[in-house]
Amino acid sequence: MIIDFHTHFYPDDVAPKAIKAMSEASGYTLYGDGTYASLLRFMEEDGISMAVNLPVATKPEQVVSINRRMLEWNQKQSRVHCFATYHPDFPSVGNMEEELSFLAKHGFRGIKIHPEYQRFYPDDPRLVSFYEACARYNFLLLIHAGSDVAFSETHATPKRLREVLKVRGLRVVLAHMGGYKQWEEVANHLVGLPSLYLDTSFCLDLPNPLFKEMILAHEPYRVLFGSDFPWVRPAQMVEKIRSLDLGRANEELIFSKNALWLLDI
Repeated sequence: MIIDFHTHFYPDDVAPKAIKAMSEASGYTLYGDGTYASLLRFMEEDGISMAVNLPVATKPEQVVSINRRMLEWNQKQSRVHCFATYHPDFPSVGNMEEELSFLAKHGFRGIKIHPEYQRFYPDDPRLVSFYEACARYNFLLLIHAGSDVAFSETHATPKRLREVLKVRGLRVVLAHMGGYKQWEEVANHLVGLPSLYLDTSFCLDLPNPLFKEMILAHEPYRVLFGSDFPWVRPAQMVEKIRSLDLGRANEELIFSKNALWLLDI
């Protein structure tokens, strides 16, 4: 069984524009057309049993509408669990406590934030109340970490992300093994910290010896398989993980057991 903890799909009316914009900004050719149907097709072809969809609100006004759409998806199917989204400027247009209470009441397991697309530093003091609320509601907080191919500046550095982990009771998943293209800093500031999970998404270019060393140092029970579809095809990351020669027990933790436990399935 394989659970892909880091995927993206978009509503059918948004997907074509989203895929085009991301491809043009990054110079990458993405897989599929960005729709739910496209994600399912690649999951079937690549042997993925379940997935987590991670939406991002690029404007605070989008938070409520995106979360309501994600709720609709969660209510009509169980193959892909949609996390919610949040924006640091949401309190300027809505009530944070009411929104998080709504999400908890309706069974959301986690929330995704993206410091690059949303243009914020993760250790910004104005986010402390949000982090504390996530801990109180027992949400997983999944954060984009490190560089992003579509941006020249990096907000989510390992050193700044370490500050987020000081919030008591907060469970964090850092994408891209804790910091895309900043893996030496990850080793210095993040590897081994409790309450921290790392996902493997978009790490095809992480050298195998360093990749394996990071996983074993952080402990395989705190590493989650993720592809970052449609940026990376799931089968590519499956092959990459298996090439690390971690052993069957560790692979099972990374591919499914850790995710099943975190998602309470």
